[in-house]
Amino acid sequence: MRVFVAALLALNVGACNQTVQSEGPEPVAAALPAAPALPPEGQGPQLASSAAGATVPMEDPGTSVYEPLVDMHRVNPDRYQRDLTACRQQAAPQLAAIKRATQQQQTGTAIAVAGTLASYIPVPGFRQAHVLASAANAVQSVGGATAESGAAAVEKASSDYALVVDSCLTHKRYKLLRP
Repeated sequence: MRVFVAALLALNVGACNQTVQSEGPEPVAAALPAAPALPPEGQGPQLASSAAGATVPMEDPGTSVYEPLVDMHRVNPDRYQRDLTACRQQAAPQLAAIKRATQQQQTGTAIAVAGTLASYIPVPGFRQAHVLASAANAVQSVGGATAESGAAAVEKASSDYALVVDSCLTHKRYKLLRP
């Protein structure tokens, strides 16, 4: 039984140690599609945030997590798209931080679920049940804390991304409707 619990904990700790190595921020500008100048009717700026219920599309690096709301009166749409692409490229480190934080949040959630599932493992004696319950509670706590930390990091990185894009567009003389 001890071997089983030790193997379960080793798998959970191994899941925490997944890192992605890259040489720098991922280029965003090359893969960006032409986005509409204004978001659809009734929608404001879109931030990736776990608290707001929005999701961060991690599979497609070309999709943006934020679409600024810009006054397009007397603005050349082609020039705006070029400037927006340049501003998103400037905010690429924040986009990479959003992706890392989202991965951390998902890992923490998976660890917490593994701890919950471990609590349902049948054991023959009271002492083993007590040890298993303690280990499952510890794993759930670690997973919950990791997921919560990841969610906070996603929120901060998302607001930083929006700040960088908005500041860049403001410096390029665009009028933001919702700064």
